[in-house]
Amino acid sequence: MALVALVVVVVAYLVWRSARVAPPPSVDAGELVRGAAARFGCAPDRITVERSVERGGPFVLITVHAPKSLPIDRFVLELEARAHNSGGRLEPAPLTEKGGYGLARLDGSVGTERWRVLVLGEAPPKARAVRETVPGRAEAESARLAIVLDDAGESLDVVKEVERLPSVVAVAVLPNAARSAEVARELGAQGRELLLHMPMEPVGNHGPGPGDGAVEVGLSGEEIRSRIDHAIEVVRGARGINNHMGSRASADRPAMHAVMDAIRGRGLYFLDSRTTPETVAEEVARETGIPALHRDVFLDVVTEPEAIRHALAQAVARARSQGLAVAIGHVHPLTIETLASELPRLSESVRLVRPSQLARRAAP
Repeated sequence: MALVALVVVVVAYLVWRSARVAPPPSVDAGELVRGAAARFGCAPDRITVERSVERGGPFVLITVHAPKSLPIDRFVLELEARAHNSGGRLEPAPLTEKGGYGLARLDGSVGTERWRVLVLGEAPPKARAVRETVPGRAEAESARLAIVLDDAGESLDVVKEVERLPSVVAVAVLPNAARSAEVARELGAQGRELLLHMPMEPVGNHGPGPGDGAVEVGLSGEEIRSRIDHAIEVVRGARGINNHMGSRASADRPAMHAVMDAIRGRGLYFLDSRTTPETVAEEVARETGIPALHRDVFLDVVTEPEAIRHALAQAVARARSQGLAVAIGHVHPLTIETLASELPRLSESVRLVRPSQLARRAAP
């Protein structure tokens, strides 16, 4: 009996040992992504790696600031293959901000870490010189952050939702949406700053496109003026204009000159959403004497609370280091909900202002 018991114990041990799964190998996220990017001529300094610990455990965010020449589809396949060969997985996932800026997103896990790779059509951030300092004020007072929520106009529901946010948070209204004029009127009644979210032609857009009345490359100056005149009439009370999509149009100097000629003398500022690193919109606006500024951070490229909080923290850090920053999000319920809980906590870190205040100070 003792011998039988011993045999049983030995067999059980051998079965247990053979069933054990070796711990996943440690894989360096930055090394894997930089190796894949190098195959396509993307320099290592265009890739940033940020690590944190979240509810699900260790999390790694890898951001690839893609050069124009990067073949996105092939790069995504390369990342998927390398993650698989490392014993993990990365799979494509949806992005909110497209039209030239958000090029790809992959989520998954490698080893014991959760990974997210964001591929953005934007050069790595560079510090912007602070144009003005305010002697004697605390850093939080001199650091100014403006927030703009895009894509309003489809539903009046957004009016009640954004009421939860400070009145300095501005909203950009599309002129070609189902209820644009009503939404603009109701938001204006809140005392909230409005922007005309002017549709502009993107590069290689695979989605629904910018819609009717967009600024397109090759249109005459008269036609562009007519489209902007109509849009301004719909979104009455707008203090400024920013581009909806526009990765092709905002990089075209003749088109941008036509836009600025159309808004010159109206007392409007121009906010360049920077949906492409080739944009000339802000530059042309300044050349024509129009107050201008540009977007520093997109808040909800990934529409998840943690991602929005992370992007908001980036915007605050930019404001503190540069003196001012502009963050753009969307009138997505989750974005509004996250901002409603987070913005009250920022008073000691940064001062929230209307974008018109930054445009006025930044004008040449």
